[in-house]
Amino acid sequence: MTLLIAGMCTLVCLVVGSFAIDVTSTYAQKARAQTAADAAALAAVAEATPYGTGDPRSAAVRFAELNGARLTNCLCDQGATAVQVTVSVEGVVARARAVFEPDLMGPGLPSFTGLHPSLRRAVDRLLAGAGGSVSLVSGFRSSADQALLWETALDRYGDPEVADDWVARPGTSMHERGLAVDLSGDLDRAASLVRELGLPLIRPLANEPWHFQLSPDHIRSHSGEVGVDVTDGD
Repeated sequence: MTLLIAGMCTLVCLVVGSFAIDVTSTYAQKARAQTAADAAALAAVAEATPYGTGDPRSAAVRFAELNGARLTNCLCDQGATAVQVTVSVEGVVARARAVFEPDLMGPGLPSFTGLHPSLRRAVDRLLAGAGGSVSLVSGFRSSADQALLWETALDRYGDPEVADDWVARPGTSMHERGLAVDLSGDLDRAASLVRELGLPLIRPLANEPWHFQLSPDHIRSHSGEVGVDVTDGD
């Protein structure tokens, strides 16, 4: 009897130990999946912002894989201020949402100060027509601000030619002349409002759908307002 009881106790201990290992393993898998989802969401929203690459999905895929997960879904449009991702790690599914808050980028950054009068009026009408679905992220930049952005891009990409694809060098940006703004939110709606309202705005940079600037024709016809060049630049 004693041996039987001892054997039963050993069996129970083994079962309980096995259960504890399974619980620990499951918890670790869930934690791993959630970490991967969080990383993918943060990477995606960073790339969706005006200072990202404009390819949030690729960023989500990369960071999910770096954390041992597979991206299964990504609600991450270019220019979006919020993204949601779903990842899977060996059958364990996790979701995460990340939000970009333009208002937290810095006090007074989204401002009409320093903008060309025509651009200021056009953007004001666009934002009013958007009813809150579109926001101003960046307008006029000083040469020092532009230099900081370009140096950041250079550090990130390690090649001046590649950095030039995303940020204009100081002295060449339309932002420095008060002729361009970066918007966030529903950029398709913003583009539609440009057409519907007949606003003198263009989006000349295919890789930066958030970048809006005054059309060269409008600048030439209103050159008396502010004397500027009409060269393109981020």
